[in-house]
Amino acid sequence: MSKNTLVIKKEFGVSKRALFDAWSKTETMRQWFFAGKKGDNYCTVENQFSTKGKYKIVMHFEDKSSAEHFGEYLEINRYNTIVFTWNSSLVSDTIVKLSFKELSANKSELTLEHSLFPTQEIKQLHNTGWDACLANLEEFANNMNIN
Repeated sequence: MSKNTLVIKKEFGVSKRALFDAWSKTETMRQWFFAGKKGDNYCTVENQFSTKGKYKIVMHFEDKSSAEHFGEYLEINRYNTIVFTWNSSLVSDTIVKLSFKELSANKSELTLEHSLFPTQEIKQLHNTGWDACLANLEEFANNMNIN
């Protein structure tokens, strides 16, 4: 694995299908896909969830700033993997691969691999951002019972 690749593994108390749906359904993505605590932080999402489909996520923060992320879905293997490009003001054409693994009926594991970072500093910034987004996803899954 390249030193320019970030890998995060996280378990969720929901089925693999529910976890996959949280990444593929626009309305669900709006509930959790932002790097910060819910409150004044939120996101807007445009999503064409299909191979070669485009997405755009704008994270809005409590200080009134925002961060736009956009890209294209490269591969979708329903309920198993999603691969997409990730672009922002910090990176161009990095690649994110999400892998979904069923651990039990209502427990699954997500492996997020984000590659092609230009520097270690930018990789670390994304690590912090992904950790915050995944914490929001976990809270959303726990509170909304998305099984």
